[in-house]
Amino acid sequence: MPLASPRQHLVAEDLARQTAHWIAAARMFRDAEEFASVEAWRSVESEVGLPLRNMLGATVEELLALGKATAELVGRARRHTEALRPAAIAVQGFRRRYSQVEVTLEFFGDAVNSRTSEPLRAALTSLDRLATASMSAPLVEAKAPVPPVLTYVDKGMGASILQAGVRLWAPGTTNPVAAIKIVRHNLYRPTSLFHETGHQVAHLTKWTGSMREAIARTFADDSELRAMWTPWTSEIAADTFAFLHTGYASVAALYDVVGDARSILRWPVGDPHPIGWLRTLLGCAFARRAFGMPGPWEALEEAMIASYPPANADPTVGSLLVRSRARLPELAAACLDAPVPGLGGRPMTRVLDPARVSPAALADLEQTAGPALWTSPHWRRTEGIRLVALAGLREAERPDTAREWINRARTWMTSEPLAA
Repeated sequence: MPLASPRQHLVAEDLARQTAHWIAAARMFRDAEEFASVEAWRSVESEVGLPLRNMLGATVEELLALGKATAELVGRARRHTEALRPAAIAVQGFRRRYSQVEVTLEFFGDAVNSRTSEPLRAALTSLDRLATASMSAPLVEAKAPVPPVLTYVDKGMGASILQAGVRLWAPGTTNPVAAIKIVRHNLYRPTSLFHETGHQVAHLTKWTGSMREAIARTFADDSELRAMWTPWTSEIAADTFAFLHTGYASVAALYDVVGDARSILRWPVGDPHPIGWLRTLLGCAFARRAFGMPGPWEALEEAMIASYPPANADPTVGSLLVRSRARLPELAAACLDAPVPGLGGRPMTRVLDPARVSPAALADLEQTAGPALWTSPHWRRTEGIRLVALAGLREAERPDTAREWINRARTWMTSEPLAA
């Protein structure tokens, strides 16, 4: 039946106008330089950039196919009354899909475009490779694929990850890379990089579930502590992974993030992260368990407790802090020894030996390599992760020379992309 009234004609024509606008806007998505500069795209290595560009390209073509189908339906609506309502619904669906695709493209465009200078492109390329290297040993052992990594720099306090394999904003799209945000203040002390890769590894090896069971067993005799600690398991596993790669440096860097007087003793409802006070103490307990005593973690623990005594916490939280602190040696052992299903039930420490990043081992590396440690391509390629651990350790131990250690880290991270 043809359109019966002038008002229906007006509605149909407006649907055609809307559709033409959204299709024209969507066609611009075909140009990757609409979202990031050509120099930034070139800095992303092929094993990262190729699957990412393929995914983004396919997403755009699917959007345009939907736009074409919408335009055809609108064309029928301009001639027949019965197609008017389905066409209106289709236009609304198309504009919503446009927004979802836009969010996906903007996210990755902003990530790639954070490589705004040659030194920053070199540093982030180095971090891409270090992140991949950190996952290789456990994932190869678990016969799981090692996902490519795209790191990017942004503001804020803490890092984050959009894991490879997760669903993206645009329906039907899956993330082909692990996209990891590094915050600017930790760009050259990137221990948090390994916390984020820890999330990816824990997911692929099913480590989180077994660690949750280990934590629950530790607090089997205290239902309140068990109920508090087990929801934090995912973040605890990631902290453990960062510690196994960078030792005490990860603990000191973590404290710099969580050491906010407004929040370090607070327990926000639903927050997946442990209370900052306990999270720091658990890191110190990891160091004590793996490296023994004494060590700089003792001074950090004492300083934090002096600055933020548990008596300053809300009374309902304070008693849980005190009880938890007494159990941290057990908890640290449980986390370090938790079986990993993907590793045949062996603990992660069987693949990532924390002794490699003990202060003694890092001092030995420093002495063996000498000044060449910070300039030689060989050392940068073979010991990249331990260089992060060493620089972070020395910065934490020697605050009067912190600037020097940050500058050393910046020099070797930007001089040449690392192969780790």
